[in-house]
Amino acid sequence: MKTRATSRSSTAAVGIACAVGAATIFSTAGVIVRHIELPAWDVSFWRSAFLVASMLPLLLLQRRGVLVDIRNAGLALLASAVLLAGSFVSFILALGLAPVANVLLVFGATPFITALLARLFLGEPIHGHTVLTMAAAVCGLAISVAGSMRGGALAGMAVAFIVVLCMSGNYVVVRHRRDVGMAPAIWLAGVISAVVALPFAEPANVTWQQIPWLLALSPGQLAGGLLLYMASLKRIPAGQAALLGLLELVLGPVWVWLFDGEKPDDLTLLGGVIVIGAAAANVWLDSRRAAR
Repeated sequence: MKTRATSRSSTAAVGIACAVGAATIFSTAGVIVRHIELPAWDVSFWRSAFLVASMLPLLLLQRRGVLVDIRNAGLALLASAVLLAGSFVSFILALGLAPVANVLLVFGATPFITALLARLFLGEPIHGHTVLTMAAAVCGLAISVAGSMRGGALAGMAVAFIVVLCMSGNYVVVRHRRDVGMAPAIWLAGVISAVVALPFAEPANVTWQQIPWLLALSPGQLAGGLLLYMASLKRIPAGQAALLGLLELVLGPVWVWLFDGEKPDDLTLLGGVIVIGAAAANVWLDSRRAAR
């Protein structure tokens, strides 16, 4: 029994580490995008195109395993790819409409939506302390939205909510099919989002000075973060992974503040503190419950 409990604890620890690592990598998107002087559709196209190009050699090297995953995953892989593609495009468009802090704080709704979907489709329980911490996170998000209404960032936040819906749905799909690798879904999502963005973009406008930032945004930030977050979903419940992902809400505005001087307003900061505090409390309470 102890060995089995220890194994579960070790697996959960790895899952938590992967989720934290993914959130940290994802949090750099805002500061990277701010250094790419291209329209949002161009950034979205090149981000997806470089993702496709960088992942293709890896998928070809592991083609036997990839083909097995594709065959076993079936429609789940396509669903994951479509949802990811929606989040790719919406995220970049949202950053073009609102400050980074405002966009990221909308993601505070992700654990709430994810937990509800996981409960509805996967039967994963929602513990009492999770409901309370989610309520606190929603309050923090409401405070942040109040600050955004004064700043005129509601359009960007509305588009950001599309990202929340897509990511929450993908959390549930990947968690449901955690028996198979979903790396092909990331590649396919890149193809779909590049095709969607291409009619609105002008790829020829890119310059050599912008290529390093686009590479950092795509193979580095996007692919690295997604692979870690999918690894976390194989080890911990979807709701917990989404809550740990809220670390992105705190780190993202900090990087932009430090490197670009884009300081969030006081209400946005207050809401962020409440949201991340709720997420930290939930993880701590989950760990205490598992130790009993």
